[in-house]
Amino acid sequence: MKKDLPRVYANPIDKDIRNNNDIYVSKNEERNHTKKINVYEKINQIFASPHHVYKSNVFIQTRNGEIKTTIVGKSGNYLLCLNGDRINMLDILDIEKI
Repeated sequence: MKKDLPRVYANPIDKDIRNNNDIYVSKNEERNHTKKINVYEKINQIFASPHHVYKSNVFIQTRNGEIKTTIVGKSGNYLLCLNGDRINMLDILDIEKI
């Protein structure tokens, strides 16, 4: 029941191998890349979010003041709110999901 295993040829290593050198690179530079996203992209990100099923609570800064409301959709150039209000997207300066 004893089986002989086949012989394997092992090539002798005659040279010095240096394939594991350590290389370190560092920069002491702060990166402050704040991409400025326009309002339309922010609105599209809110509606495309997996957390937006039917409505989203948002904080909107407009030219006339600040509004804390729940948006449910958009129609043309307006955001539609749960309470029936319509907010013109041209008047929006910033929008944040809360």
